[in-house]
Amino acid sequence: MRILISNDDGISAPGIVALAKVAQELGDVYVVAPDRQRSASSHGMSLHHTLYVDTVDFPVSGVEAFSVTGTPVDCVKWGIYHYSQQSVSFDVMLSGINAGYNLATDVLYSGTVAAAGEASLQGIPAIALSLGGASQFDFDSAAKSFRNIANELLRISLPADTFLSVNFPAEMPAGNVWRATQLGARSFQDEFIPVTDDAGRIGYRYGGEALTEVEASDTDTACVRAGDISVSPLRYRFTNTEFLDSLKLKISSVLK
Repeated sequence: MRILISNDDGISAPGIVALAKVAQELGDVYVVAPDRQRSASSHGMSLHHTLYVDTVDFPVSGVEAFSVTGTPVDCVKWGIYHYSQQSVSFDVMLSGINAGYNLATDVLYSGTVAAAGEASLQGIPAIALSLGGASQFDFDSAAKSFRNIANELLRISLPADTFLSVNFPAEMPAGNVWRATQLGARSFQDEFIPVTDDAGRIGYRYGGEALTEVEASDTDTACVRAGDISVSPLRYRFTNTEFLDSLKLKISSVLK
């Protein structure tokens, strides 16, 4: 099995190292990740910037690794293209392990989720992995938990446009449970904190806190609050099909 790994925390992040270690037990691992922190880059691409790629001395023996001066999506696209020139194709793509949850509407902003989504768009089964926490993240435990169920997850036949988003609770007690979930409802109380640079110019740093609504027990947010591991099937399909027929009627009536 050939496994492509990327993330949005950067190639030096401990989460990607922990993931690569356990992925080696599953097959041949190839790492292509951003050269620095790229969180919340969503599905962005560097269309107007030259990408520079460097070989990296990755701290997992036997793993070929490249850093890219771009977004997670750039990394996945470049990785698939680069290896295709060597007649190497991938059986699965793993993204993470991210430092922080990617729950509910987080998936719209997450570079971790976008990397897996891009692989899925290119026909490669993909899984994004994220770990809850504030300042301390037990990546090794999350990676071990993933390894325990990886063979079963990878045997799941996903629809062509579908990939998985896994969220590990911040604290994972022994015997934790994996549950299939839908996206929950989580918004943020936005805050922009003023900061002054060395030149005296005032700027703003985004802050705020998550607001979780009361919701069903089968959501990703409720799942991790209960201390279980959430697995949500995602896909890029934005058309509101339930409203489409109604919109057609409204437009046709206007044009008469």
